Amino acid sequence: NARRLWKLRLESCRLQDLEQRILNVERHGDVDGMFIPEIYFHYVRTRDATRLEPVLSHNAIDILSLACLTAIVPAAFKEPASLTQAAEMVSLGRWLRNEGRLEEALDLMRRAIRRQLPDDLLYQTLWHIAEIERKLGREAAAIALWSELSTIANPWRAKALERLAIYYEHRECNYTMALELTQQALAIEATGELNRRRARLSNKVAGPKPGRLL
Repeated sequence: NARRLWKLRLESCRLQDLEQRILNVERHGDVDGMFIPEIYFHYVRTRDATRLEPVLSHNAIDILSLACLTAIVPAAFKEPASLTQAAEMVSLGRWLRNEGRLEEALDLMRRAIRRQLPDDLLYQTLWHIAEIERKLGREAAAIALWSELSTIANPWRAKALERLAIYYEHRECNYTMALELTQQALAIEATGELNRRRARLSNKVAGPKPGRLL
């Protein structure tokens, strides 16, 4: 759950990184974890416990840090409104979405985009919001977001153009617009599905072929 909450905010969710970034705790003189097995086996061989003291201290700090994080994480999942970091809001919003709690997910993600998000995470979050709106049947809201994503250079632009093409083909029966949007998407990211859509739409725009004269 800690990784779910902080993976978008932090490059690493190792315990010591969480201590520094979330708990504001920095260890001094701590034994490196990679040396602990060697120290333990030295004790097993020699029964000399003098080298075990830093290991015991290391483990004690681990336990305390885990206890603190165990208190923070469930509180965030229980009270999403208590979050203040935008990336954490997005992370928890994704979890809520996956749990089917779509309205709560939307609320968190919309709060997040009103704060400062890195561009890549901002565009990704706008895409997720649009998809949730689509699932909830709020087509106009989804279209507005796809339109926004389709006009800016971002990793979701081709997908947004494809969603708009689907809308214009199936909802508006505007095959010319759907074809134009599909071609724009293909210029960014050529996929088999887009090529098939372009071929189908080209046939629709061309209209039925005239029958042969007898």
